[in-house]
Amino acid sequence: MFKIFIPLITELRNNTRLRLGVWFIIGLLFSYSIMLLNDYQVKKLQSYKNVVERLSQLKTIANQSQWTDRAIEIQQVREQLQAKLWQANTKGLAQATFQQWLRTVSKQMDIKRLQVDPALDVAKYTDTWQVTAKLRGQFNKQDLTELLLKIATHPSIVVTEMLDVYESKDQLKFVIILKSYFRKVPNFPVNDNKI
Repeated sequence: MFKIFIPLITELRNNTRLRLGVWFIIGLLFSYSIMLLNDYQVKKLQSYKNVVERLSQLKTIANQSQWTDRAIEIQQVREQLQAKLWQANTKGLAQATFQQWLRTVSKQMDIKRLQVDPALDVAKYTDTWQVTAKLRGQFNKQDLTELLLKIATHPSIVVTEMLDVYESKDQLKFVIILKSYFRKVPNFPVNDNKI
């Protein structure tokens, strides 16, 4: 097995350029290894500094004594937000309620198309649905401003996700995408919903 290396060793002994080349390659590999170790050390040092900084922040937070007060405040804010959600028994009623409200507030506007998508479950909240609607129509500054005011002042949460005014065939038109969030309330009376 070592007989294969005998000619190589003999050539290394006899050829100075070959020996210098091998030593040069070994030197390059050694230098590259040192650079890799240096990069690794810099990364580890930065990681260590980040961990120490995070630990310091956590210690500061842990030493604060207002956690129970904060928990109470958060619960109150959550209850206020939940009170502003629309309410419905089923996804179908949620969709119908939002559609009816949109028809009511947009009666005087020249709405060409009202599309209300089926209610979807909201991730992480099993008792909440999201209903999305898209309205298209002729742009009238006063009517659109009035619609946006009705959306903004509605007691339940209505989110304006997108509003686009564009020109089509020398006429200004608009498209608006709205989202509403419904809380599932078993045995919720249909007639008392916030319209």
